[in-house]
Amino acid sequence: MTLDLSSGGPLGTPEFPAAPAGLLAAPGSPAAPEGLLAAPGSSDDRESRGRGRDSDSALRSVPDYAVTRKRMKHLRMRVSIPDGEVLVSAPFHAKQSVIHAFVVSRTDWIRRQQQLALDLPAPLTAGPEAEALRREMRESVPPLMAYWADRMGLAVPRLSLRRMTSRWGTCNSVKKHVTLNLELGRRDPELLEYVIVHELAHLYEPNHSKRFYAVMDKYLPGWQGKRRELNGR
Repeated sequence: MTLDLSSGGPLGTPEFPAAPAGLLAAPGSPAAPEGLLAAPGSSDDRESRGRGRDSDSALRSVPDYAVTRKRMKHLRMRVSIPDGEVLVSAPFHAKQSVIHAFVVSRTDWIRRQQQLALDLPAPLTAGPEAEALRREMRESVPPLMAYWADRMGLAVPRLSLRRMTSRWGTCNSVKKHVTLNLELGRRDPELLEYVIVHELAHLYEPNHSKRFYAVMDKYLPGWQGKRRELNGR
């Protein structure tokens, strides 16, 4: 399982029902998304792309956005780093009017995330800084991983550190293997700790189910605030 640079992207990417009846939940309702600040991830191998642009003079401030059609049940949105492009993933059956209403409902959030993207440091690239972070994290992460694995009653999983463009971390629950993004070395240690607990929780529950969130609540109360901080919300 993966934790989006989003991010999270909740523990799991925020989703918005595609409203098969053509209805859109009002922003702020339980179904409304918080969106996701994330670097572009890999695209689906079967996709159709398009761009949405508002033509109503009353809504000219609506950002441009790119739509990718996928086999999925919900609308999802993220703002890419560093260019601030708005990327919407939509089910094949979702009407363009519903997709557009979704973007309109999140215009203020999009503008905030685009400004945040401009304020963030440039994405980590291969070179001296990445290697320095790798050396630091090779020393700092294993003790933290061992501490939390022990608290959660788990065997310490195998650990990898690498640059990742769209995830803060991943967990292969079958192979007991956790991979963390080197970018976390630039962040507050509490946020690194949050990602470690998130990935370890996947050893209990591979999916973002109620059981998964119960594990997070048990071992790291208040994790939602750390998720918001990590994802720039």
